[in-house]
Amino acid sequence: MLPLLQLKEKAVGNLKNYAISLKNRLMYIKLAIDQVKCLKKSTNSTSIFDKFKLTRLLHFDLKKWVEILKENPAIKEIAISQSLRPKMASKIDYYEGLYAINRLQSTYRLEHTEMANGLLGERQYRTKPWSSLECLMVGYVFYLDEKFQGAERWFQLALERYFKNPKLFEIFGWNRDLILKLLMKASQSSGRYKAALGYAERAKSNCYWQEQITRLKNLSMQPEVLKPAEPKNKYKYKPACRMQYPDKHNLHCRYLKSSPFLKLAPIQVEELNLEPPINMYHNLINEKEISVLKNLSSAHLKRSQFVTEDNTLVKDFSNLRTCKTMRLQENVNEKLLKNLNQRITDATGLSVLESEELQLTNYGIGGHLYEHQDASFNLSSEFWNSGNRVITALFYLSDVAQGGETLFPHLDLRVHTQKGSLLVWDNLLLNGSIDWRVEHISCPILMGDKWLATKWLREKPQMFIRRCPLKLKPVPEFHKEAFEQKFFGENDQPQQFSL
Repeated sequence: MLPLLQLKEKAVGNLKNYAISLKNRLMYIKLAIDQVKCLKKSTNSTSIFDKFKLTRLLHFDLKKWVEILKENPAIKEIAISQSLRPKMASKIDYYEGLYAINRLQSTYRLEHTEMANGLLGERQYRTKPWSSLECLMVGYVFYLDEKFQGAERWFQLALERYFKNPKLFEIFGWNRDLILKLLMKASQSSGRYKAALGYAERAKSNCYWQEQITRLKNLSMQPEVLKPAEPKNKYKYKPACRMQYPDKHNLHCRYLKSSPFLKLAPIQVEELNLEPPINMYHNLINEKEISVLKNLSSAHLKRSQFVTEDNTLVKDFSNLRTCKTMRLQENVNEKLLKNLNQRITDATGLSVLESEELQLTNYGIGGHLYEHQDASFNLSSEFWNSGNRVITALFYLSDVAQGGETLFPHLDLRVHTQKGSLLVWDNLLLNGSIDWRVEHISCPILMGDKWLATKWLREKPQMFIRRCPLKLKPVPEFHKEAFEQKFFGENDQPQQFSL
């Protein structure tokens, strides 16, 4: 976010310089006009003075005026603008931002008027209310996403705010009729033909609108069948992230002293879930180390690629995973990585040999990751030669102002980010099969950003370390119908999570 703000300052400063150049040029033109006006008053005079002025004006001055009109008044500023353009937000960045707003509103059931005025949940942010143009763009993404009722509400807000600054629309060649056209299409698509007719009748009369009015009058005679406010979605991260879960009991905090070193410097452990065990280890990475990791990764972060269920690789943009990642090579700052690996070993008692490289992840506003398992069901590629991901060790490198929790929906567990802490859980049962209960979600971020450093420990190096009891604890079966009813029933939010 900071680089974009710095880029904005450069672009605005450059535009101010451009305006000054145009102002100076306009001053020269006005000066020339004033001279012509003065000469016009004495055109009937035959004095040598006026004849000389006229001759000078039409020969010497006119030549200079033509040069002024031909020359580009702001070559330097235009060159600067062109140099800044590659650094500007891309088309993917733009749509990712719009879909983030869409995602936040539909996930947390936020009111469009409150969002447009800077109110997120119960927190009011000091920000300028969104303009008609911004409301229109957000509504258009809702329309593309087939959330027609939501689109109509955003278009209505755009229409209300249109007259506050209509010139902003005119720059793009748009006008009030464009908003009415989108309102008509959104209400018609949701099955509200009478409302669509009302929007058409408010537009300026021409052949196009007359045809629409005639067509909608015929449609409005039919009984209205309203479409759902939101298309049915098989992914459960939205209802899961907005639900409130019951408090857990019989959990403890303790100091880990399982080695001679830890007896001198014990680790504070907080139990978050007993079965399967999910623990938070506090104060395992300090501020200086966090800054080093961020500095090492910032210039190399790339939009995270995503593999769909049909094994298709999505490189540019996925609405299911919106973050940037990079892998830190082991030879980069070996001392720091060695220290982090040792702390993971101290916390888990397991080996980091043959583990994956440390992955740095950054989620921006609206950034999220849908429900998923870290362990893989398909171990056929060479990537899995060292076995499956037995443990996930996740360092929190930042706090998040609002949203961004790590959620385990099967366990009714919501984990808030705690900068400097390490979150650890087992991905596999002791017999090597995947534990379905640790499926997890990174909830969309409302305000701030989230930084993570993740280490996945592999299965084979733990062969003689990880305990293997003679009798396994029984794991409850996964009941798909009951679970889907919990999140996709008619009332998927019996108690709204407080933002």
